[in-house]
Formats: sequence, C-alpha cells, structure tokens
Amino acid sequence: MPENDKMHFSKEIQRVLIRTNSNVELAKTIDGILPNQYAFYNKKGRSFRAEFARTEKEFSIVLFERTEKQNYELCFARGLFNDIKRLSKVIDFWVGVQKPIHYIKSEFNELEIYKNFDFKNSNPDIEKAWNKVQNMFFNDTEFWENVEWKSRYLKMLIGAKKHNEFTDLFPFTSHYWLRFSPRKDFITECWPLDTYIVPIFHSNELPKELGNYYVSTEENKDGNYFSDLNEALDFYASKLKEIEPIKWN
Repeated sequence: MPENDKMHFSKEIQRVLIRTNSNVELAKTIDGILPNQYAFYNKKGRSFRAEFARTEKEFSIVLFERTEKQNYELCFARGLFNDIKRLSKVIDFWVGVQKPIHYIKSEFNELEIYKNFDFKNSNPDIEKAWNKVQNMFFNDTEFWENVEWKSRYLKMLIGAKKHNEFTDLFPFTSHYWLRFSPRKDFITECWPLDTYIVPIFHSNELPKELGNYYVSTEENKDGNYFSDLNEALDFYASKLKEIEPIKWN
C-alpha cells in the first residue's frame, strides 16, 4: 500500500464517531495533533488505548479506567478487531454512552473480559498489589504477540501468588520482572533489584532446552534456568531468605 494511502488511525475513528453522533473526542498528542498510528483517551474515568495490530486492517484495544486513587489503570477488557466501525462503536459504548462492560461484551465477542485471580490473599494490601501486577500484565495492546511466552508469564504470576513463601510479601514488576518487597511501599524497602524471576523468551541464544524460567540473583546473573515453574519459585524463595532486603533512603 502506498504511504499516502495508509489509514490515519485516530482521524478515521474520530470520523466514524462523529458520523454516529458520538460525543467522544479522542485525545491529541502534546503537539496538539491526533496520532496516526494509535488512538487514546486521557480523561479521568473510563478510557482506552488502541492501535494497529498485525496488519493495518486489524486493530487492538484495551478498555480501562483512570482514577486518582490508584497509580495504575484498572482494566476491564481488551480485544482484536478487523472492522474500524465496530471498534469505534466499542469506544462509544465504553467512553461515551458508558454501558456496563458485560453488556458491551455481549455485543462484541471480539473482547476478552479482565478477571481477577480466582483466589485472594488474606491481606487486603497484598491483594491490591497482586491486582496491580495483573492489571499491568493485562493492559497490553500487543497481547496477541508472543502468546506462548505470555501464557507462561500468567502461569508464573498464579504460581507465585499461591506459593507459601511469598504469601506475606508485596509483589511488583518492572520490564515484566517479578520482584517482592516486605513492605507495602516497595520504594522504601525491597530485595536487590537484580533479584527477580521472569519467563525466558526462547531463541537461538536461549533455546527451549535451557528451560522456561530464569531467576536472577546477585551472585549468578547468567545461569539460573529452570524448566519447572515450581522449582524456579522454590529457588527464588530460597534466595530471598539468604539475603536481607535493602532499606532505601
């Protein structure tokens, strides 16, 4: 497709919204223009993020809420669409008309509804930390990529939350690396930042034979690979017992 024939993503969605009498006005960049490769909404409350997916005829979207009380976005659904009009209708239903998410799901089978883990931590603050980690993982407009790796990642989160040694710890992530802190505010105290667990992206350099999970530790940042998740979590837990968390100034 010639460069000039490419769809301007935000403008096309805005045109559809206007034609259908929607009151949704898409957000603009700091330069005051509508982005051409993605679209978003940045007001408090119901919001969304959407972009081109595998091709310029397929689009991904995440529906979430922005609140002042939380320092992350509370997810509700995500999906892949191949019809810009249907995508625009979802945006209007969610942001404009503000229909219930389960009603929107009943109208659009392209959507996957966000669900909390089916088991809770008895400490409400730790449960909130796990919900934050899960929301950050779900809030991904490229969820359709690397599906096998992301399946292992979700399995890791579930396994870590169930693991007895992590029950009283607060989880947090950065670059998908799962870490823990003994405190609600992990900025004040946590284990060394190079101590974490993450699934392996298999490649020629990291073949499947090496394992599925990697645990980084201070003394060995190159060789802690595990095929079995439980073994990886047990090893990670043992390393956290060997060293004291750092209290940051």
